[in-house]
Amino acid sequence: MQTNTHTGRLVHDDHHRTADMLNRLEAHLTEAETRGIPSLDDPTVRALVTDLSAMLDRELGAHFDFEEEAVFPLVAQGGAYELTRLLTDEHEAMRPIGRRLQRYCALALAEGFDEDSYAAFVHFGWDLTDRLTRHLQTEEGNLLPALEILLLNSPELDEPLAAGYRAP
Repeated sequence: MQTNTHTGRLVHDDHHRTADMLNRLEAHLTEAETRGIPSLDDPTVRALVTDLSAMLDRELGAHFDFEEEAVFPLVAQGGAYELTRLLTDEHEAMRPIGRRLQRYCALALAEGFDEDSYAAFVHFGWDLTDRLTRHLQTEEGNLLPALEILLLNSPELDEPLAAGYRAP
């Protein structure tokens, strides 16, 4: 999406980084059935699990919080209450899935995968990938355009909002 506001660019760039991570995870999960349980001695697998954990930390924390506390109220006041309610509900549904996946990442980094932990990692990885991909599409296609219109009509809001996004 083309963004013309500072806040819109920051949110879009974060979405892009998240989508890139989800693409890496999906590629890994697609090969999971034929590859078997991966070793964390493999630097590619270790990097994937490490990067996934960091993305989940950012996405489930600072990113979701910023949207819920700063962006959604602004967009809801602009008339898109149903959209922001839907996105908030999606955040609430994804947080426990993401936290569980994060626990499997931490366990894998500490002890490696075993049959049970890897099966759970794959299960929750697919669940989160599906949900978060659809969520990002909704935000990119609906939330960001609404935010752009609001901020272009009230440019004095853009820089303070963008500064608040960078703060965490």
